[in-house]
Amino acid sequence: MSFAVILAASAASAPVLHYLRTNSDGSEAEAVVVFAPAPGAVHVFKSRSRCTNAAYVTGELDPESGQALALVGGRLGRDLAQQPFAWLARDADGVLRARLGAPDAPPAFEVPVGPRWVQYDFDFSDLIAHPPAEVLRRESFAFDLPLILMGEAGPSFVNRGQFRLEYTGTADRAGEEVLSYRATGPALGDGAGTLLFGAFDGRLVEADLPLPNHAEYSDFRLRLVSREQGEDAWRRALAAHWEGCPEPESE
Repeated sequence: MSFAVILAASAASAPVLHYLRTNSDGSEAEAVVVFAPAPGAVHVFKSRSRCTNAAYVTGELDPESGQALALVGGRLGRDLAQQPFAWLARDADGVLRARLGAPDAPPAFEVPVGPRWVQYDFDFSDLIAHPPAEVLRRESFAFDLPLILMGEAGPSFVNRGQFRLEYTGTADRAGEEVLSYRATGPALGDGAGTLLFGAFDGRLVEADLPLPNHAEYSDFRLRLVSREQGEDAWRRALAAHWEGCPEPESE
């Protein structure tokens, strides 16, 4: 089998997972669609409503561990391409740096993090694209939880500290067996939460946490709504955002 055929088969079977992020009361709903085209890559589309500015984030992951190596924030263009404006990566000195405007711009924000980290405002998309090996082994694990918040007083970039996930057993979610994890640690202060992963594939299916990951939220809930597969499904999700929308007014 040729390499091109293998790549085509991989793209056709790559998961496309549709989530809904809200407060715990269901308010501030935003769709989050995660596409994992390869073990070392993740693409994420986020939208509040059609025909409006929508986020399009891409990530380079370690294909073995799933650890994020670099993240690129941007917006979804009408041509369905990413319009990048922010670059985030952990440098060799252990400092996570965010650059704005260009990938070689001076750092706008920086914060030290450990070798294992998950950017919280990325909505656990790296864990979704590449489920942690510990989940399928039903083991506990931990990582640092950096967070960028765009508040009224301006942006802030902090490392919330360690986010610990303790395996607590299996449960049933709408007829699906899931693996339940209790979330604690300095990242959550005195609070605690729950993450549920699919027992079969280790994909995140639900998260309930007392810590918001955007300034306009009061807490955090993420629920898996539906699954598709293949690059065509991903392109349809992007295209649907702009379908039938009026053309932008020329300046």
